[in-house]
This record gives sequence, C-alpha cells and structure tokens, in this order.
Amino acid sequence: MFADRYRAHVRAAAIFTAFAPAPALCASAGPLTGASGLAAGSAIVLAILGAVTFLIMTSARLSGSSLFNRLFIVVATTSAFFSAISSAVGFSLITSQESPDFFRNSILPPAFGVFVFFLAAAIWIGGAELVRHRDWFRGLNGGPIATVLHFFERSIKIFVVIPILSFILFLVSTWTTVVGIAGVDAVRHTYSGEINRLQSECAGIASWRQKDIAALTDLRQSVRDTQNAARRERESGFQTGSAGRGAVADYIEGVAQWYASVEKSASSILDADDPTGLSPFTANVCSDRIETLQTMLAGDAYANYDRWSGEFEKDFDDFAVILNRWRQDKRIENYLQSQLDAFDRANPKPVAGITDAQSRAINAFADEVTGSLKKFISAQRRSKPSPPIESAAELSPERGLDIVRALFQPAAGDAPEEEKRISRTAAVVANERIAGLSKITPRDAVLKHAKIFSDVWALGLSWDYASYVLMLAFLFFPSAERAAGEKG
Repeated sequence: MFADRYRAHVRAAAIFTAFAPAPALCASAGPLTGASGLAAGSAIVLAILGAVTFLIMTSARLSGSSLFNRLFIVVATTSAFFSAISSAVGFSLITSQESPDFFRNSILPPAFGVFVFFLAAAIWIGGAELVRHRDWFRGLNGGPIATVLHFFERSIKIFVVIPILSFILFLVSTWTTVVGIAGVDAVRHTYSGEINRLQSECAGIASWRQKDIAALTDLRQSVRDTQNAARRERESGFQTGSAGRGAVADYIEGVAQWYASVEKSASSILDADDPTGLSPFTANVCSDRIETLQTMLAGDAYANYDRWSGEFEKDFDDFAVILNRWRQDKRIENYLQSQLDAFDRANPKPVAGITDAQSRAINAFADEVTGSLKKFISAQRRSKPSPPIESAAELSPERGLDIVRALFQPAAGDAPEEEKRISRTAAVVANERIAGLSKITPRDAVLKHAKIFSDVWALGLSWDYASYVLMLAFLFFPSAERAAGEKG
C-alpha cells in the first residue's frame, strides 16, 4: 500500500515537472509584457496547475489516500513549481552577464529552476513518505510501547531530518525566490534614493554657481564707475583740478579701458560652452538629467540585468563627475586673481614729469581698482558649496554576509560621541567629492532592505514551508493519510 502510494506521488511529480522547464525558461528570458502577455501567462499556469491537480485527485494509485493526503501532494507540487520559476528568475539576476553568454544567461537559470523543483518535491513529497514508514522499530507490532517508539521515530524525522533538508531548500530556493521577486525592486529602491541625492546636489550646486553671475553684475557696475571717473577727470579734472588730457587723465582712462576688458573677458568665460558639455546656468539642466536617469531606472532590467545596471551606473557617475567639476570651477576667481597680479604690468604708472598731487591721484585710483578686484576675489573664495551629501554606500557600507552580521549587532550607545568639527578650508573643499552611484546587487539589496521587503520574505518562506506545516499532521495524526474506509 505504502509503496504504491509513493510511486503515485513520484509519478504525479514527474508529470508536473514536464511542464516546469518551459515556464522557468520564460522567466529567465524576461517577463511577458502587455495585457495579452499577462493573459497568456495566466492561462498557461492555470492550465498546468489544473491538469496536475486533476491527475493527482483522480489517480487510481491514490485510491486509498485521504483527501488531505491528495491535497498535500497538490500543495507540495505547486509550491515547488512557484519556487522553481521565481528561483530561475533570481538565479538569472545573480549570474547574468552583460556579454552574450548563452550558456550562463539562457541555459543555467531554467536548469536551476528544474533543480529547485525536484529538490522541493524530494524534500516534501519524499519526506512525507520517509515520515510515514517505520525504519528503526519494524519488529514491534502493536502495543503502547510500539506506538511510543514509532512516535519517537517520526518526531526525529520531522523535527531533525526534515529541518536539515529544508535548510538546504532555504539556501537554494527561498533565497533565490526572494531575489527573483524583489531583487530588482530592492535595487531600484536604493538607486531612487541615490537619484534624489544627485538631484539635491545638482540643485545646490546650480544655486551656488549663481555667485558667478552676481560677481559679474558687480564687476560691470564697478567698470561703469571707473569709466565715469575717467570721463570726469578728462572733462573737469575732479581729482587733479586740471581738465583735459594729461598724465593722470591718460592713466585713469587706460585703467578704465583695461578694467572694461577684464569684465568682457570674465563675461565671455561664463558665456562660453562649459568644459563639461553642460552648464549650471542652463534652465532645467538638473530636472532634465534626473528625468533621464529615472527613465533608465524604470527600464526593463530582466532582459539583461548587467547591461541595465551598467548603463545606469555609467550615466549616473558621468553626471556626478560633471557636478564635481561644477563644484571645483574657479575660472572666474583664477582669472580675476591673474589680472590683479598683472595689474601693475598692464597699467604702468607714469613717473616722469608729474607732481605729488598727480602721483597721489594716480595711486588712489589704482588702489580703488585693485581694491575692487580684491573684494570680488575674496567674495569668490568665501563662497563655498555645501558639503557633499553622504551616499547610500557611505551611510551603510555593509555588503554580503556583513549585512546579516550588522542586523544582529547591538545598537550603538544612547550617547554617541560628538563628532569633531572640521574647518572647511579651501584645501578641504578642494578635496570634497560627490560620491558616485552606490552600486548594489539584487542579492545584497534584498538583505539590505529586508524590513521594506518583509512581505516578499514572508511570501517566499510561506510557499516553501507550507508543506512542512501540513506534514506535522502525519506526525500527530497518522490516520490523516488514509481514506475513510482505510482507517484502522
């Protein structure tokens, strides 16, 4: 009787697995899209499950089995089917390569799905058969001692042997199931936070770079004041009291022309194309690039995960490099400093044939112009961008098993040590960098964000271990496996 039932169990599982490789292969190649694809996939799954359920429920080999026993086989087989498909998807995310490797990308994932199916079927359906049969005390028939010993043997099997086997199933199936269902979403959750960080950095830097436009506006006003001073000296001699052209008027006018050329050159620096190819002064430059990244993030990650993540990482890091260049752009400051250093060479003061009053007028005007330049340079140096926002990798650098260890580490003390404030000198600001993308894999992401995706973990555990809960009935209610007319 038991041998016949076991063969029936194996036959039902074999019939079911004949259908399993095809869905697993489809899962590894990428999800169906569109309403028609969803309807077709649902129809295929329902047809397979309906056929298998019908075969199990009507099998002549199970004529002596109870309804509970038949439904147990249905539950164990269908849960193995679900695990096989989701595990195949998870395995493809873990092992996929950007290069067209047919064996790794197209053969291994569905083969792994088939392996998971047979492993789950062997543990639950075969394990139920293992629990039913006596192995240690076959010679004892009847009596309370035989019953107690049989109960003890079943307890060892169902509470020691089966859990050891199910731990292997957890490592092989539940883990890849969670990666397959939530892996990409967990990665997108991390990258969405990184996009928000980059958007904040871009907005802050674009706002900070408006200092160049403000400095240019002040510089233009200073140039106009200098030109007015030169005109008044030429027309009325307001500094020397002697109108008309002369040493002082010529010097002041020459300085005014030089100053105007400095302003023009500074304006051309801002008007020229930015070396990065993007300008922080362009309207909507931040929102346009962020929208591009968000579109890439929402793209199909299952067709080839490595290619998808690689393209997103490249665009993200390229924009981070641009933002770092914007932060370190000191062209206006360096240009004004170079012109200040070259002021005396570009505007030599007349020394022959001038009076003390004229000399004082020349020095006062020169000091006024150089003072204005120093003020603009000082304002540029005092204006500093905000410190870079910490990336996800900097806030939580753990990866792999370190994530698991971090989950069980005791929390930090209630009174953390006060961080030592570091003065943001020019050298410190020059070494600050906006971090690139905090790259994370699907297998690390589902661990890192286990609390957020706790429902997926619960789902994966429930459909992998529902059969174990049902198997407990074989321990406490041995007659549950037999039909009403077969109960002893």
